[in-house]
Amino acid sequence: MHIVIGFLLCAAAASPAPPRDSCRLDALAREVLAADYRGDRAELARLDVELGRIPDGALAEYRDYWRGFALWRRAINGFNEKPAPEDLQADVEGAIARFRAALERHPDWIEARLALAGCWGNLIYVAGKDETKRKAILDEASPTFRWIMEYTGDNPRALWIRGGYELWAANNAVPPKVGDFGKPVETFRQALEGARKEALANSDAPGWVPAWGGPENLMNLAYFYSRGPRADRAAAIAYAQGALVSVPRWHYVGDVLLPQIEAMPAASGAP
Repeated sequence: MHIVIGFLLCAAAASPAPPRDSCRLDALAREVLAADYRGDRAELARLDVELGRIPDGALAEYRDYWRGFALWRRAINGFNEKPAPEDLQADVEGAIARFRAALERHPDWIEARLALAGCWGNLIYVAGKDETKRKAILDEASPTFRWIMEYTGDNPRALWIRGGYELWAANNAVPPKVGDFGKPVETFRQALEGARKEALANSDAPGWVPAWGGPENLMNLAYFYSRGPRADRAAAIAYAQGALVSVPRWHYVGDVLLPQIEAMPAASGAP
């Protein structure tokens, strides 16, 4: 009975797309998120292929978005592996191609645009010290970077990207300039409030509507308080545990970040 009801709800939410395609997309989008949190790179590659089998139609931009998301998160998970996989650049470039395809179908879609901003940041990281590659990426990405840094809304995904750039800028401030570490913290906390509002307003949205961001901003706050000038062991543990309440099987937070935080000196506290 629950299966029948679930199918009917999915079909109703996805109209006018064919019910089979909308429900398949709903299931695959949820699988992508689960595989991302588990750190299952092989499954993310498989899901990209599975999503590609959904035909063009009313939800094609969502199909392309989740294909891009699968490859984007496959790359992000790869950054945590030692040694780093050799396919990180290919994954990020594939994600960019898929997000661009989504934007071609829906030119003013904020979700695909902010994902591109995140991907370009990852691509710059992959480029390392190759200034020629870095310049080429920046020349292409600068308009999108400016847009995300000037973003004033409360979309938790956009704020997650912006806060990450603000944290990078604070950590890389060149003396005599001093990094503004208050700015990313404010952004991440604003994002948590945005995620709360979004969850209340869209509790019955289908799985293919992007709604991630709350757990990711909790994770970023845990990371922030686990190192740097405002290291605070208690705050870092609280935010990490909050992220794990939201996503109990989060490989990075549970198996990588939280053990690092727990190894901090017990007296670590923000100044």
